[in-house]
Amino acid sequence: MTVPFAELVSLAGAMVVQARGASRPADGETAATVAALLVAEPRNEAQVLAIVTVIVRDALADPFRETTANRWRTLLPAWVQPQLVGSTVNRLRAAGLLVSTGRYVRSTDSAGRNIGKLQPVYAFDAAALDGHHATEQAAAS
Repeated sequence: MTVPFAELVSLAGAMVVQARGASRPADGETAATVAALLVAEPRNEAQVLAIVTVIVRDALADPFRETTANRWRTLLPAWVQPQLVGSTVNRLRAAGLLVSTGRYVRSTDSAGRNIGKLQPVYAFDAAALDGHHATEQAAAS
């Protein structure tokens, strides 16, 4: 399935908005709090949008809408800060847009010294995005 670039960017933008608004972490959830702050920081918007675009493009190219960092890591622009990748994925998970499949693959990330470690396989859930749009529209009415 080929998605026009403008449509992909629009989808990525909507996902960024939803990830920013995902339920706030409870007190004591330091990693989740930091992830939320990094993704919400306006200066990181271009990087977060690039990350989301690459992840969504990869998931949409898969017949089961699955994605894993091994497939899209090398597609990220060089100017993307590595810590934003994990933070963005965590916020997409919190928003229900990336759902764990329960399966894992071995990481090929030698630059991050994660080679051989298990990493999750995620499924992209576009229905979660549709539900968010319905909620937004109802709130705007």
